[in-house]
Amino acid sequence: MKTRQLAYIGGAVIGAIAIAISGWHPLANAQSTSQPVFAVDASWPNPLPAPVGADGVAHAWVQGEVAASCIDKNDNVYTFNRGWEVGVTFNGVLQGNESGAINGNDATAGGAIPSPPVVAFDSDGNVIAGWGNPSLIQAPAVDYGYAEYMPHGAHGCYVDYQGYVWVGGNGDGIVQKYNPAAANAEGAGATYVTQIGTKGMCDGTQTTPNPFSSCGETNDNNTSHTLLNEPPDIAVDPLPDPVTGTRGSVYIADGYGNHRIVVYTTSDGGKTYTYNRQWGTTCMINGVPSDSQACPAETFGATGGGHPHCVVLGNDRNVYACDRPNSRILVFDRGCGTASTTDNPQPLCTPKKIINIGLNAGQTPPANVPVVGNNAFQSVAPENAAAILGSLTTRSCDIDFWPNIDYLATKSPTSQKIIVNVDLNNNNVWLLDRATATVFGALGVCGIIPCPGHNAGHFSYSHSTGVDSKGNVYLAETITGRRIQKFVPVK
Repeated sequence: MKTRQLAYIGGAVIGAIAIAISGWHPLANAQSTSQPVFAVDASWPNPLPAPVGADGVAHAWVQGEVAASCIDKNDNVYTFNRGWEVGVTFNGVLQGNESGAINGNDATAGGAIPSPPVVAFDSDGNVIAGWGNPSLIQAPAVDYGYAEYMPHGAHGCYVDYQGYVWVGGNGDGIVQKYNPAAANAEGAGATYVTQIGTKGMCDGTQTTPNPFSSCGETNDNNTSHTLLNEPPDIAVDPLPDPVTGTRGSVYIADGYGNHRIVVYTTSDGGKTYTYNRQWGTTCMINGVPSDSQACPAETFGATGGGHPHCVVLGNDRNVYACDRPNSRILVFDRGCGTASTTDNPQPLCTPKKIINIGLNAGQTPPANVPVVGNNAFQSVAPENAAAILGSLTTRSCDIDFWPNIDYLATKSPTSQKIIVNVDLNNNNVWLLDRATATVFGALGVCGIIPCPGHNAGHFSYSHSTGVDSKGNVYLAETITGRRIQKFVPVK
């Protein structure tokens, strides 16, 4: 049995420590004894496979940027990775490569190879599956280098109540649904069960012969019933839809190009999906596209992607959307929105409330809805709060609830009393009391302060999170982080 390497917490040794450290550093430093405390499991996951190639050499898998993590009913952890998106060079021009690709990074000189796009771990950290079609479009096609089959710009994943794995990309116009057992058997030839959107075509104005030029926030339409525009996240509702009465509605954060939540419903148990409704648009202040906590409550930040960046369904039957450019969470009724029409091309919905992850200086929140979280960091040392609030954007990159059964979403039987909130720029993960929207702790070893770094319990571009049924929290890192960490509850 492998020794688990956990950090010291609160003057007690948690787990077996295999290294000597000079001090005791709290992880998930909780300021109230009634709140949970977490410790990083530095030995999770186990090493990835190193298959022997036709050259007789072992080639270790490298995930590259770990864009997302999602949890199934057996507490297996699926990751959607970017190591395979290396692009293609034609006439000396490299195109389609993603920052998370293995090329030029991750020990390629050591014979490493990209892992499959989707890698699954059991709760002990063992790789139990790896699948996904890593094919890239080849030259001389104008869109050479882009992902040929899976979403380009690997981003979000979600496991639904029926066990299907959904993935989306922030450089494409699709989300895809996979049967994970069938996909694992097919490996690199894995085929999706259902796709929403059109591959390589977004809900925007195409500006060059490359169809992918229709993607992005500079030319979004935010209106289509059939096209998406760089959707980063997905959630599936096991309850009857409040509008159609059928189960399995798909809520999509259509938010790197577009600025909306869009809902597709199913009447055949998930075989096919039909556009039903949408809500949201670009924030405008005095006629100028803006990023500000003063943005109207019905809108998402204008720039920087992630508008919205996450969509999460709570067991209070509300929709939580991360308005990443504005460091806030918008909380909507599930029945929000209506279909886009010529007369009403971008329907709006007033949220039930706004959760600010602290308030930016000089920005006055809208007065037409309840706003909480302005003083989220009220219990933090002033200098630490100032460091955190110095980053005006991305303080709400992704969220989950704790405790939670992720795949059950609106039917989760847990209290969901805590919001696990990922702060991208500050390289930490805040723990908020859901009732008061105040921060009481953090996952980072540094406590409630920015926590950049590459050691266990530090973060580099903390990006997305997931919670399993045992209360473990998983955190995926992109850009220079390129890993997934596990935090276990110890109190």
